[in-house]
Amino acid sequence: MKIRCLANSGLALPETYLKPEFCYSKELEFPLTVGQKYIVYALKEWQGNIWYYICDDNYTYYPMQYPAPLFEVIDNHLSSYWRFKSYPNGLIRLAFEEWLTDPYFYDKLTDQEETEVLIFEKMKQLIAQEKYPHQPIGDTKSGLVNPLIPER
Repeated sequence: MKIRCLANSGLALPETYLKPEFCYSKELEFPLTVGQKYIVYALKEWQGNIWYYICDDNYTYYPMQYPAPLFEVIDNHLSSYWRFKSYPNGLIRLAFEEWLTDPYFYDKLTDQEETEVLIFEKMKQLIAQEKYPHQPIGDTKSGLVNPLIPER
């Protein structure tokens, strides 16, 4: 999944994303470049808000979460490495297996624990190398046909 940055400030965020207790305010400036494309390595939905985990302009060794309204989706193909998980508190997450099976994976990654850093670097490389068809299914120019849509 690939996204393009449309805005890099809290001014672009709907009220539901503004959480002063987490330092999300209208004044916040994000380390993102407007117009830049980013690969999504995981995403979550929490309380009606969608967040993308990407390697921002200050990337060191782990992805950061950013509010979806700062971006437009330019390639909606989900990574073949992603799995789905819903949590009892209502959180929904799409991420690679290790992230979902270890409840502390992201914490360990941000703490720069070697195993988690190596796992993320490997998954980052694999996800970045994925190739997807550029023509949507059912596009008559590509010759691909969606079996669920009757031919005319």
